[in-house]
Amino acid sequence: MSQEELAHLANLSPGFIANLETGRNFPSSKAILKLSSALKIEPWKLFLDPQKQDMFFTRDEVFQWLEDSRQRLLGLPPKPSEEEGHAEPDQDEASSPQD
Repeated sequence: MSQEELAHLANLSPGFIANLETGRNFPSSKAILKLSSALKIEPWKLFLDPQKQDMFFTRDEVFQWLEDSRQRLLGLPPKPSEEEGHAEPDQDEASSPQD
């Protein structure tokens, strides 16, 4: 099926479909429902990776993909990781001898 055919069946623009394929857009829940209906599949099946023999993406893979998309689409800096969120002592405090 071509991008144009899918766009027509899902009532979405061909440009939006092209951006989904290249990772420039992430579909809203409404778009996911339209796509799954057009493809006559359950919505969750859109998140299977055919390269992994129908295994699901891991939670970490999904979060990394979402974060990469957020940065790319919105031009935002990376979010600090949980580990980076903990305060570390200043270098001066850590390296200076105690009196």
